[in-house]
Amino acid sequence: MKPRAYSYIRMSTDIQLRGDSLRRQTEASKKYAAENDLELIADFKLEDIGVSAFEGKNVAQGSLGKFLALVEEGQVPKGSYLIVESLDRISRQNPQAATSLFLQILQAGIHIVTLTDNHVYRADGGNFSDIIVSVVIMSRAHEESRTKSLRVGAAWENKRQNIHEKKLTRVAPIWLKLSEDRANFEMISERVAVLRAIFEEADHGKGSLQIARRLNREGVPTFAPSKGWYESYVSKVLTNRAVLGEFQPHRYVGGKRVPYGEPIADYFPVIVSREQFERIQAGRAVRRLRGSGRKGRNNINLFQGVARCGYCNGRMMIVNKGDGPKGGVYIRCDNARRAAGCTASNWPLEHFEAAFLWFVEELDVGAIAEGAEAEEARKALDGQIAIVSVDLEKQKVMRERAFELLGDSSTAAAFVKSKIDEASLNIDRLEKRLAELLGSAMTDQVRKSRPLEEVKEVIRNIGHWKLAHENARTRVSDWIKRNVKELLVYSDGLEPTGVPQARQFSALFVTGVFRTVQMTGVDPTVAAYSIHASGDRWVLMENGKQSVYS
Repeated sequence: MKPRAYSYIRMSTDIQLRGDSLRRQTEASKKYAAENDLELIADFKLEDIGVSAFEGKNVAQGSLGKFLALVEEGQVPKGSYLIVESLDRISRQNPQAATSLFLQILQAGIHIVTLTDNHVYRADGGNFSDIIVSVVIMSRAHEESRTKSLRVGAAWENKRQNIHEKKLTRVAPIWLKLSEDRANFEMISERVAVLRAIFEEADHGKGSLQIARRLNREGVPTFAPSKGWYESYVSKVLTNRAVLGEFQPHRYVGGKRVPYGEPIADYFPVIVSREQFERIQAGRAVRRLRGSGRKGRNNINLFQGVARCGYCNGRMMIVNKGDGPKGGVYIRCDNARRAAGCTASNWPLEHFEAAFLWFVEELDVGAIAEGAEAEEARKALDGQIAIVSVDLEKQKVMRERAFELLGDSSTAAAFVKSKIDEASLNIDRLEKRLAELLGSAMTDQVRKSRPLEEVKEVIRNIGHWKLAHENARTRVSDWIKRNVKELLVYSDGLEPTGVPQARQFSALFVTGVFRTVQMTGVDPTVAAYSIHASGDRWVLMENGKQSVYS
């Protein structure tokens, strides 16, 4: 039988949750076992994640101590191999304690393998120099840990405590410069003005390419020597959290620059609010997922990536047949357009848009289009939704990474489980808060307070495919992409059974609310019936009469 091998891994939890050190060390142990004809016991979880070897907790409370107990009980046979990255993984205690632990493992009949140099410290003794080398290595590890703990910790803590008196580094975003006394960063006013204008445009739904084109058309100077503004650079600016005042320290690991520690808040001057920043990130993410809509002569498709054919689930697209008696702009199923298994007809785009904007009362089209005070309130709410969504996603990612580290029955497992519980509580809290904010966003109170003709006029203006209304259409399009989960369009009134019906559409929102509206004729503000469902409450409007069911 092959000798057994056990891989022992100890590392910082915070580092592991961000990287792939666990995978790397596991793969190295597998490789060594295979090359040396050893049987690696893969289902034996021997990990101390977040357990200190400097204080000896990995022996007193951790997996290494439990492993030694199994060795003493004979459950781990003598002649087995304990594979570690280096001796300092076993202990970083003082030389006496570290040497005692090292000899205890060897005297129990367990060989020790260090992967850094592929050296084997054999249990049968025989090589006295190995003991000397081990004492030197572990003594050095102890001194390094102690020195690092004292010097590095004190130095960085001192710098952080005096962060408002002297900055950690001269490095700063290109729109800032360090003051002569290194006490603070100063804004370069002309660059900050350009930066804020970029964020304002992005907040109105403009993409990086559109913004770059505008900057180049107007001859706005670039921040660094370059032949004009590039889409990639604008995107980089829009995603740089330094505008929130955050500074993320880095260090080089394996030749790569990686984040080191948590971001430092309020380090740089704040350029934009977090509400605006996260709102923009949410909008960019939605446009990447669902598309930004057609531009140029045909302006913006409000329903890009959202509307699907109610008959075949094909994507709905805009068809422009030009001018003339048979011309016009329509929304149509792409499968039907290509005669690919669907026969749905066209729906005049202006009619469909007006019907949607009129009956979907959750969307206060007037406030969005006019940029009024109500629109500012809506944007603030969207910003809060974006912030909570980002924080929620971070907690979910952290919980998933913690699940990957979950051991069977060790101190590390208990530690990770506590992190999972903590993340789960945060997720529950954030999900409840997100539901409250989304519910607030879905309101028709502002719409109801607007005069009927005013709302109709706004809808007519947005419905016209003119460049003058591009900003309004962009804002409405972004709202639809963020809030409408599914939109089914029945453009010729044919149900799957073939029974003739009037045109209709059904919209399902991210909150779970949905609306179904069936049209009657050419007036997009008149419906044969409409259904609005929220939770257990159903409201049916038919022939001007309202019925409520629950």
